[in-house]
Amino acid sequence: MPGRNDGEAVGGSELRALALMVLAAVAIVVPLQAFCAPAPIIRATLYPALAADGITLVLIGATVFLAWSAWRTLAVSAITWIALGLVGTTLSSNGVLDAPFSLALGSLGVGMGFAVATARMLGRFRAALGWRQARLRALSVRLMSVQEEERRRLSRELHDGLSQSLTAVSSYLWLIEKQLPEDLETLRRQTAEARRLLAQTLGEMRDLSQRLCPPLLGLYGLLPSLEAHLEAFEERHRVATSLDADGFPERLPVNIETALYRITQEALTNVARHACAHRVRVKLAVTEGDIRLEIEDDGIGLPTNDGAARTGTGLTGIAERVRALDGTLTISSVGGTHLRICIPQVAIEETSPDADAAPSEVNGRKTFPTLSPASHEEHAAKLDA
Repeated sequence: MPGRNDGEAVGGSELRALALMVLAAVAIVVPLQAFCAPAPIIRATLYPALAADGITLVLIGATVFLAWSAWRTLAVSAITWIALGLVGTTLSSNGVLDAPFSLALGSLGVGMGFAVATARMLGRFRAALGWRQARLRALSVRLMSVQEEERRRLSRELHDGLSQSLTAVSSYLWLIEKQLPEDLETLRRQTAEARRLLAQTLGEMRDLSQRLCPPLLGLYGLLPSLEAHLEAFEERHRVATSLDADGFPERLPVNIETALYRITQEALTNVARHACAHRVRVKLAVTEGDIRLEIEDDGIGLPTNDGAARTGTGLTGIAERVRALDGTLTISSVGGTHLRICIPQVAIEETSPDADAAPSEVNGRKTFPTLSPASHEEHAAKLDA
């Protein structure tokens, strides 16, 4: 927004002005209605004016709770003002009201001004809030993209740099071990132990490299990657895992596949660290074009402290990835932790590499636009490089 600092609260001065106007409407206009009317007709005049004040409050409430625009508020207010004037004229001509109806119309006119001003201010607040949310979403997407690039770079460095260096060191130790005299048995055992530790370190580095940038995700898609990750998780942590993905598309846009994989990876990390679970179930489905991911465990659930649970970086990262795709995240903690994630079809279409492509129905099964085979081969070549 021009002329406004990024860190400034949205519409702070306008909110104060709005509060002052509402207080003015309540504390000034209503007492003036009684004091301005002639003494003999105060009561007869005040009742229609109070009705006008009630209509004003309804108009302001509609702008706040129903999000009416300034033009709509002005149109409804004008119609209401004309209708009230016709009613007052009719009642006065029939002798029902002896006092003039002008004070009520004036009060409603002032209320119309308050309602229109409120609608304009709230419109500015909503526009500023939407603009800031769009900026935060774009920043979040950019940060996650940079994070993925950094993970790929670290994975390549681990694979091409440190891994090869440690392999060379292991080979040198093997040559030293073979060339040592037989009478230096202690030194031979120490060399063999060093080679064993190097082999263990190489295995851990390969596992870390694959977790940073899983090669199966780029080569074969989401489902094979999740199956391999769940098998490794079950073997490493002794937690039974299951994957239910009947009818799920084989390929999705790269951004969607990466987000779903990272969400599942982070959720399983939380399970291993905090849940004390014995079973984890992952379910993927497509419902009316929307992608749904459910991750459920039978652990101890989320910790609470008098209703104030501490949110770790894991759940925060999951929430950010879901928010970046305009999705929804629901977390329940009854009999374990249950994560429900829904990514709308609109987000899938927006993140598709082919902007003109759209989801189609093939033999009753939903398919989504994905990278072309040539693009997948190029991406796989980059991973292997």
